[in-house]
Amino acid sequence: MVRVRLGYKEGLVPATYLEVFAAPIAPQRTGSSINNRPGSTYSNSGSSIGTAGAAAAAAKKKGPAVAPRRGAKKLKYVVALYEYAAQSEAEHSMVEGERFVLIKDDPGDGWVEVEKGGAIKSVPASYVQAATN
Repeated sequence: MVRVRLGYKEGLVPATYLEVFAAPIAPQRTGSSINNRPGSTYSNSGSSIGTAGAAAAAAKKKGPAVAPRRGAKKLKYVVALYEYAAQSEAEHSMVEGERFVLIKDDPGDGWVEVEKGGAIKSVPASYVQAATN
């Protein structure tokens, strides 16, 4: 068995599972306690990355600023089939082909709740249909 380290994890691996390669020696860093430390092929820590590695890490694609919640529902959209003029402040006016975020499907009263421009209002259920992304 051989003790190995990957990042911050450490453990034992059967020697027959390993192949030993010569690792390049990292350049000496002045003012650092890590001198002549071999470069790591596994670690992303700044102590073992050279300038080329740092540039490559900076060029990596970044994910969204906030990861979606696990189990979060995907948004559903509806498209207006006909033009409709709102009859009150609780309704959205719409033109044919306009797209809305579906908030609440028709509970049986003939209306659906949709969101447009941050405002959640109702529209006639028979005037919209599910959008195909």
